[in-house]
Amino acid sequence: MNILRVSGLTKTYKETKGNDSFSIRLGNLEIQEGESFAILGPSGCGKTTLLKCIAGLLPPDEGLIWIGDENITSLPPEKREFGMVFQQPLLFPHMTVIENVGFGLKMQRVGKKERRAAAQAVLAAVGLSGYDSRYPNELSGGQQQRVAVARAIVSKPRLLLMDEPFSALDPGIRGEMRQLVRDIHKQFRITMLLVTHDQDEAFELADRIAIMHNGEILQTGIPTEVYMKPNHPFVARFIGSSNVIQGECHQGEFRSNQLHIKLPTKDEVPSGPGWLVIRSELFRSVSSLEEWQLKGVLIDVKFRQGYYQLQVDIGSMTLHMLESMPDNRIPQVGETLFLSLDSSQLHYIPAIE
Repeated sequence: MNILRVSGLTKTYKETKGNDSFSIRLGNLEIQEGESFAILGPSGCGKTTLLKCIAGLLPPDEGLIWIGDENITSLPPEKREFGMVFQQPLLFPHMTVIENVGFGLKMQRVGKKERRAAAQAVLAAVGLSGYDSRYPNELSGGQQQRVAVARAIVSKPRLLLMDEPFSALDPGIRGEMRQLVRDIHKQFRITMLLVTHDQDEAFELADRIAIMHNGEILQTGIPTEVYMKPNHPFVARFIGSSNVIQGECHQGEFRSNQLHIKLPTKDEVPSGPGWLVIRSELFRSVSSLEEWQLKGVLIDVKFRQGYYQLQVDIGSMTLHMLESMPDNRIPQVGETLFLSLDSSQLHYIPAIE
């Protein structure tokens, strides 16, 4: 069952001094009940504007927003029964933790005993049992954001909206908070809409992802589908496919100025111009000359936890690849590499006319 449906939504910011005009144009967006959904895109793509329209903080120029069978397009934010978590916790400094968490229930005229019990239950869920009497200035940044999450879910919202909620935290704390949100979603089955520029965050938290660019959603799907089969060259590049090569396909063979390669036959590949996507992990270096398909010179090495990011010059272009640590040997800039390629995993994006 769809709990959120957005159709035909547009919002335009007119040109002002120092700023160009910008608009978002959304066809249809549907989120299922109990689903964790992420809108992923770079800064300035319009994802926060879309979230604010859904929340009721910005009126759309056109379009409709539905929760279930209810049209909420013109409904004030406080009547939408949404929870919200922002980049900053936005806690009341003069209130204790339990007062902050229970504030929304107080506004709903829930009795003191009932709202205290509800607040303590969600504080336990976010790992802050025993913090009832502390004030925000006595908490770390991660603890403050846990309080913000507890405050957002205590009233059992119809939809939980999260706007770049962990981007201000240290990397280690971000990982903890992502796991916390996964646990909260699993425990309470809250329908959740997250907007973020962080691919790791979106892929870890979302059941489905929408990729947004220049005010439009380019692709929606489960994380593995978006990663394995991007439908647009921007999507491929944004989610980390460094080898996106423009060329042309003819009779199952891709040709560009840099590369000629046979495409897998399991999917019918349309002829015509387009882009070949070669994910970095599809390459591996080999020692046997019988196995190699490409030969190049290593021009850059970056160590990442447990693997190397390599750039290999094959003469006509530079390829990006990932290499697991080979017998603790460190790849050396300048050495010649013979590369094998798992061509069964190649993906071709036809140009849209």
